[in-house]
Amino acid sequence: MKIVHSVELHLPEGKLPGFYAQIVKGIANIVTLLDRDKTVLFVSSEAEAEAIEAFVRHYRVETDRGLWAGLDQQWLLDERKFGDYGIQSRSGSRYLDLGLSAIMEIAAAGESSELGQALEQCEEHSVARQNKDGRQLLAVDREQTELIAGIARAYRCQAELLL
Repeated sequence: MKIVHSVELHLPEGKLPGFYAQIVKGIANIVTLLDRDKTVLFVSSEAEAEAIEAFVRHYRVETDRGLWAGLDQQWLLDERKFGDYGIQSRSGSRYLDLGLSAIMEIAAAGESSELGQALEQCEEHSVARQNKDGRQLLAVDREQTELIAGIARAYRCQAELLL
């Protein structure tokens, strides 16, 4: 899971079609874009996001910044929910908005833990999930982290907030 930064461009109304292309070309000359989806540009560092903002200020383009987790193909998405919490770019990469969501790990806390049942109930609330190296990772709504922790405790499991 890679953490990436985004800059969303809010383009002014009534500009010629080449306006956006000119801006993106200029941005590509100053930073390395990891990916993009419509007007959301993904970069690897905060410094690159700041450079984009400084560059587009000259064009009077408003921006919003974000922090995202890049989800590899091992993550199973709940297609009904994912669009509310993430983006799948034109290149097929998947990004989870960390302003709206959190990544948690659920694990057995001992021999009496009922991990399977805890995961079954937690998955009802998840946006995406992954079993990585025996670790059960869940992407959930940031407002539901306490709920997930409570479910884990009820089944004698541990829940840890990772991101």
